[in-house]
Amino acid sequence: MRILLFSLLVIFAIGLFTVPAAFADHTTATVTNAPGSSTPGCEETADGCFIPNTVTIDVGGTVTWENNDTAAHTSTGGSATDGPSGVFDSSLIMAGSSFSHTFDTAGTYDYMCMVHPW
Repeated sequence: MRILLFSLLVIFAIGLFTVPAAFADHTTATVTNAPGSSTPGCEETADGCFIPNTVTIDVGGTVTWENNDTAAHTSTGGSATDGPSGVFDSSLIMAGSSFSHTFDTAGTYDYMCMVHPW
């Protein structure tokens, strides 16, 4: 009986101190340029050229792109195939700098680096 009671208390404590993914914070997200993403090849890796390469954000949430690479990059809405979407464009983000955009409309937004569009 004591083992059963202890087990139930442990399960309750685990549930009490963990946050289900459904309640995760989607009001902000940070994306970094993959190291070396200024040369072709990052698009062929599991992580891609941006880490993480996919984020989920609530309407009204903000994504910040941090350039931790050694080259200047952009964060531009659109794709290499279709070109810029016009939704957002950081201009050049110098090494060590960042750019943020708040998404006021629900949707899926592709993005790329205009300087290194692979």
